[in-house]
Amino acid sequence: MTEGRGTASQRRAQAVAVGVRAIADLGVTTSAVQRVAEEIGVSQPYIFRLFGSRQALLLACLDEMEDRVRAVFRDAAGLDPNEPLEAMGEGFRSLLADGALSGLWLHACSAARGDETVAARCRRFITGVLQEVELCTGAMSEELFSFLGRGALVLQLQALGVDLSRGSRVAVDALRTERTTP
Repeated sequence: MTEGRGTASQRRAQAVAVGVRAIADLGVTTSAVQRVAEEIGVSQPYIFRLFGSRQALLLACLDEMEDRVRAVFRDAAGLDPNEPLEAMGEGFRSLLADGALSGLWLHACSAARGDETVAARCRRFITGVLQEVELCTGAMSEELFSFLGRGALVLQLQALGVDLSRGSRVAVDALRTERTTP
């Protein structure tokens, strides 16, 4: 629980930081809102006063996720100007490592199926990330398509608990050769 009082904007930022994990774990639910309230030391009604709805909390968390992804991509592109897409991919895998962002994204996509506002925000997220990659690398359509596809695969594999420490190709090869019992 966070000690002391803060301004509404400070509380909102705290709620978003906690909300990313809470939504990842619990979905866009009242239980997630309750967890946020408990962890930042406010009442659940106060969270609703800050955001207005669970949907608005989700949208604010998606804004935070986009900011994090774009910042990682900008930083990674500067680290390896010869292979910026590879560096961005490594940065993305690191960003997803704790599971919070992949869980948030999967819950957002699920909510988007029945909520056009969330669907539009998810599309805007993808657009913003693609624009960041294009700006940082000069990548064109085919490279962007491939990069987005690899990122979606990494996100899904991470959410399923697949070991990505040696890269997504190694992870896919391990899955491909894994034997399942009928």
